[in-house]
Amino acid sequence: MPWEALFSAIRGVAFGAGLFRILGLRFAVAFGVLITAGQVFGYFRGLRPAIDYVASRRSRISRRQFWGTVVRTVGYIAAALVCSAVVRRVDHAWSFALRVGLVTGLVTGVGVTVNPYIEYYADNLSERRLGAFGVGLILCGFALQSLQYWLVLFDVRLT
Repeated sequence: MPWEALFSAIRGVAFGAGLFRILGLRFAVAFGVLITAGQVFGYFRGLRPAIDYVASRRSRISRRQFWGTVVRTVGYIAAALVCSAVVRRVDHAWSFALRVGLVTGLVTGVGVTVNPYIEYYADNLSERRLGAFGVGLILCGFALQSLQYWLVLFDVRLT
């Protein structure tokens, strides 16, 4: 449980950092704390990311995974509403809470559905293809790292 609490806190900090520029420090800290507490409570109750997880050849979602996604969506909506009520800085609290909750729920649902297929594919990939894929990822990383210099060289203005 301590490791799960640590990783929940990391997720809470990441969400707080993402919301900091939009809604300020008080909202970000409150939201991060609520998300961390909610996730630790979910882990304590047995709601874990690896629930019913099996690497399989086709995409699938079990009933427990579906309800876990629904609970996470509702939890994020509730956390955003509570923070909006406490901090009182959000103009359209319901709209914002629904966006945060639905986007998080959608990403969670897609991830739970598709990740077993991706893991199955990666586990059954030949070493040669896996190495070629790794080299491709390294080259993509180099290209993304050099993008900032190419933009300066060609005098591309982004603002």
